[in-house]
Amino acid sequence: MKRGRSLGMLAVVVVILLGMYIPILVGGYRPRLGLDLQGGISVTLQALGDATAEKMEKAADIVRRRVNALGLTEPVVAAQGENRVLVQIPGEQDPERVLKIIGSTAQLQFREVLEVIYPESEDYEQTQVTTVNPEDLETYQALKDQEIVLEKEEEDKALKVRMGPTRLTGDIIKTADPAVDEERGGYRIVFQLTDEAAPQFASLTRELLNKQLAIVLDYRIESFPTVQQEISGGQGEITGDFTREEARDLALVLKMGALPVEFEPDPLVENISATLGRDSLRQGLFAGLLGLILVVLYMALLYRGLGGVTSFALVLFGLYIYGIVCLLGRFLDWKLTLAGIAGVVVSVGISADSSVVYFERLKEEVRDGKTLRSSVDRAYKSAFRTIIAADAATFITAFILWILAMGAVKGFAFALGLATILDVFISYFFTHPAVSLLSRLAVYNRPRFVGVGREAQGGGS
Repeated sequence: MKRGRSLGMLAVVVVILLGMYIPILVGGYRPRLGLDLQGGISVTLQALGDATAEKMEKAADIVRRRVNALGLTEPVVAAQGENRVLVQIPGEQDPERVLKIIGSTAQLQFREVLEVIYPESEDYEQTQVTTVNPEDLETYQALKDQEIVLEKEEEDKALKVRMGPTRLTGDIIKTADPAVDEERGGYRIVFQLTDEAAPQFASLTRELLNKQLAIVLDYRIESFPTVQQEISGGQGEITGDFTREEARDLALVLKMGALPVEFEPDPLVENISATLGRDSLRQGLFAGLLGLILVVLYMALLYRGLGGVTSFALVLFGLYIYGIVCLLGRFLDWKLTLAGIAGVVVSVGISADSSVVYFERLKEEVRDGKTLRSSVDRAYKSAFRTIIAADAATFITAFILWILAMGAVKGFAFALGLATILDVFISYFFTHPAVSLLSRLAVYNRPRFVGVGREAQGGGS
């Protein structure tokens, strides 16, 4: 390889490294850590009544989409058997809000208002508010087709609203978004109906013209506006005393869909401490450093002068991995887990293997009596095919794991696949050009200095 080309390829390595670390240093980016390294919350949702594995898988998918929409990436959301869903979220600082969103069944109902009873009314005390108990599943589900009475706080008054059976449910909503309520102040939720539901909603509003239509979410009245005109455009809104965050969260739950099962009102919540994570991180880093030192010593003993190239290649490998993890955490919110660290540690061996394949091919050429300089390109051409084949097999395995696995295994597969691609890059753009430049030095053309030895040199002659 010509000297100018070797220098150009090494310049590519340096320029890319600088391009990564300038924003990292300026922005102060650091790796984002997963649940096992920084702590968080673990929530177990327990289904009420009979459920099926199919329903739990659907519920887990809806919960996963709700959590991801909140920007809480790298969650662990999985169905457990036929009656539980496990949710683990790293670094969450507002568990009450998360619990409200992931556990809300979002049973939205549209009901005709039959009567609004004010505190000063004679019937107020005699009117009993309907008892809503989700644990009594049969009675709870039967409320959908019954007249009910619910309370609604309005202007410091607890109104009692008597409503007819459910006319339409939240299944009719296609999408929902928060919006500023300029008339009343605060926020409202604007929703778009599905194409099939738009005629049904239009028919209902035509029937209830100049009457009140209650919008009930999980048996809590959000609003009961008077229908001023037929709503035929497939759009509607939910008004109430919403803050910006409440409107956004409610819109999110409605948009993602209702859970197919009812869960216990008080899920099992565990706060996972970061103490164990710090110990695991410390041990993982120690294991990686120890492995790196052993690899460097092994390469120095076996390949002597060439071992220095491998040592520098591993330093570059570490710098690139750290930079990539920082940038992924900043721009894609990817979180590093203990399994991901394991994937990186394993990949140190993969990176060293690439150097071993190349150096062994070089030693064969030197044993045949050739100089290191004359063997560099020919040996690498042969070794590169082996490196590509080995790394391709590792990458395919990591890719399959990443597609099929969940949780920690997914993080391991991602880190391993990323490191495999990086190994090919460093081998091609650094190891080969570096050896090519060093081969011009007289000391590197002494067989003993590259680990061949005097006996091998004489045999080769």
